[in-house]
Amino acid sequence: MSEIINSVWIGNELGPVHAACLRSFVRHGYDVVLHCYESPVDLPDGVRLFDAAKLMPREQIFRNKRTGSLAMAADIYRYRMQREGMGLYVDCDVYCVRPVKFTDYMFGWEMQGSINNAVLKLPQNSELLALMLEAADDSYFIPLWYSPAKYGFQQLRKRLGLPRHVSHCRLETLGPSLLTYMVNKLELAHQAQAIDIYSPLHLGHTPLLFEPALHLNDLITPRTQLIHLYNSALKGKEIPAQCPLRDILNH
Repeated sequence: MSEIINSVWIGNELGPVHAACLRSFVRHGYDVVLHCYESPVDLPDGVRLFDAAKLMPREQIFRNKRTGSLAMAADIYRYRMQREGMGLYVDCDVYCVRPVKFTDYMFGWEMQGSINNAVLKLPQNSELLALMLEAADDSYFIPLWYSPAKYGFQQLRKRLGLPRHVSHCRLETLGPSLLTYMVNKLELAHQAQAIDIYSPLHLGHTPLLFEPALHLNDLITPRTQLIHLYNSALKGKEIPAQCPLRDILNH
């Protein structure tokens, strides 16, 4: 039986990058499950659906106040998915380059000092998952890495009945920031994969995906299994006929 790859999508259309990423896992023989509230019109063949409302009712979805992004809701969803033991989670903009090596803990560095949760698998009974869920389930979570003064002020607001909803925090609060903090707190950094395994392309290097003189293999290493494409940085740009991103879309 093939390993399961889970992704979550909120909306009725994936778009070309997300569809290509899901196809890449199907192509490698994985059982790909898309958690969603409605079937996207451009759902790739071979991808089966799971009703996301079973883990997160629609009314619990919220947007980040700073950016309007749904990423925080997706962060919470993936932790609940881990709680249910549903297997590996990957963001819809994660592209499969080579077969994935499955382990109990799966997450990786995206840059020095930051572990990304775009690829995530945690043991159901782990302390790490318990702490992640505790934080994510608190609608008024106060980031534990705040300075003592800032943390104390937010605690005071909470005690006075004036808590600040987590949607007002930075977009990465329940994602990379929370995961990195908890991994370091529990001394689990040795479980994190090296940058080139899951995130060989830094967010600031995404323009390389549009370079006509390059191919996808120029942007990865022989160890790369997955590549996080940071789709939000790709939107609205013209894609040359020959470039790494075109390789991805045409495959």
